[in-house]
Amino acid sequence: MGWDEVVFKTVYQSIRNLYLRKSTSDIENKRVYLVQIKERISILAKALTGENIEILPAENEGGFQDQRFFLPESYAAGPTAKENANFFIFRTIYLSAQKSLGFQWKAEEKRNREESLLKAKDSFPVVVRNILQNYKGSRRLVASVIYYEKKASRRRAKKPVTKDLDLSFLHGRWMSSGFLPSGESELLPNPSETNQKIETELEAPPKEGVQEIQVDEKSQQDYTLQHHFEKVNTAEEFEGNWRDFDGADELSDQEEALKELNLKDTVRSTEQVRSVWKTELTFGSGGLESKERISEEKSFRYDEWDYSKRQYRTDYCQVFAKNSYSTDREYAEKILLEYSTILNNLRTKFLYFANKRLEVTRQVDGEEIDLDLVVDSQIDILSGKTPSERIYISKPKQLRETSILILTDTSMSTDSYFDNKRILDVEKISLLLFGQVCSEFGDRFQIDHFSSRTRNHCDYFSVKSFDEPWERAKGKIGPIQASGYTRIGPAIRHALEQIRNESSSKRWILLLSDGKPNDYDRYEGKYGLEDVKQAIKECEKFEVQLFALAIDSKAKHYLPAMLGIGSFRILPHPSQLPEALMEFYMKLLR
Repeated sequence: MGWDEVVFKTVYQSIRNLYLRKSTSDIENKRVYLVQIKERISILAKALTGENIEILPAENEGGFQDQRFFLPESYAAGPTAKENANFFIFRTIYLSAQKSLGFQWKAEEKRNREESLLKAKDSFPVVVRNILQNYKGSRRLVASVIYYEKKASRRRAKKPVTKDLDLSFLHGRWMSSGFLPSGESELLPNPSETNQKIETELEAPPKEGVQEIQVDEKSQQDYTLQHHFEKVNTAEEFEGNWRDFDGADELSDQEEALKELNLKDTVRSTEQVRSVWKTELTFGSGGLESKERISEEKSFRYDEWDYSKRQYRTDYCQVFAKNSYSTDREYAEKILLEYSTILNNLRTKFLYFANKRLEVTRQVDGEEIDLDLVVDSQIDILSGKTPSERIYISKPKQLRETSILILTDTSMSTDSYFDNKRILDVEKISLLLFGQVCSEFGDRFQIDHFSSRTRNHCDYFSVKSFDEPWERAKGKIGPIQASGYTRIGPAIRHALEQIRNESSSKRWILLLSDGKPNDYDRYEGKYGLEDVKQAIKECEKFEVQLFALAIDSKAKHYLPAMLGIGSFRILPHPSQLPEALMEFYMKLLR
């Protein structure tokens, strides 16, 4: 960027920010943001619908799509913050009623924005009437929200309103159902395994829906062969002209331009990037999946639960189970030395539980005398009875029969950073510290990790088996790399096969993840959550328990529905993972 561009950008932003501060200070004092009220209305939506509703920010007026409610990022039309909060409550009730009436486009229907707004406007009286009939105490709330939005609509209109007011913020727009059975597609080459780091990550405006287009590799090649090497000065919307994906990080320079664009087209690529333009979005209907992978590698077939049909898709997922062989002992030794203070603290805490002894009372001999039994014995003597000689407490060492399988998510989402710490690095450090302590006290544990690239390509790596010596296994943690997506169901089912034959009385799968289920071929949303829920039920049939440690503040919105209360812990910061791992394991030994 030239000096003149830098000067213009700086002056432009300064003037714009100054103007915005002056003109919006009063409005900002009463404005309510979706992020402030999201947790409350999420609970309300789940209570009204009986489903695990996800609250997402809308681009404009919003609407609902299956189990997703899209609401405006903020609202300030009411006279007070309380009235503006009531707007979000009203919209949540409205979308719940609209959902119960089935007012949305079918999956195969593709309608434009104007048609969707008009349809929502026409159905508005019906939905409001439904609310008033079913929620008797809602009349004042409904009336006040409609009243203030009508006033705001008149203010927004530059000319006197001669036709109907624009009440789109009340009724939103109709959206299409978002899930269809996947079709077949030949794409998805092996993902890059490079260690290229993300240099810039910025929040983007929300997107209610995007469409996925296939990369025209021939056009990209033709463009390169024709020697089009001109500098791209700014970002613009895609209009069918393909360019090479050079991966350069120019996000900071182009941030202002990107905010002004309607970026509705996306491509999937296995190439890593240096910058992330992050937003909440929903793909259009339909799905993509790779054809069945033909390979000489050992694979396993597992069913997958289809909640909409309440039945399994037989042999639907293909899991490729592999043993990790790459080693980096220097990495392991470096981490154990660097974190020796934390390691010693964990050892100290663990020592108490590892040496805990059972107390067996009424013994002929033992380490301690039971004073209560001594008193009873004296009473027997005074009353002329023969006293019992069993007045001792024996403390044999407690036999710990616990087997734990740590199942680690190593999808590409773990390649992201939190407070300048890469999540995958924190996972690897935690595994090394945990494994070192457990090995010193002779406990049985296994370490595996997983990722996926559609149902036909689920990778499952075993780093340390239950019977493998830790000294040989710990060097295999360093080379672990992030790749692919997060199809959790097949990974849990394969982990169950690994642990179900353990003879320990306590058998646990501990899931380490930073995100919810997703995959290339539409595994997100309720479909993925319900499949994981069903996989956990399968574990319970074999008396195998599952607990999850999640490194994601948003996990509280979906983990209760997926795992159940008490079966997870959400870590506000990844640095807490080593301690959380050890605390979980010590609870098992109590």
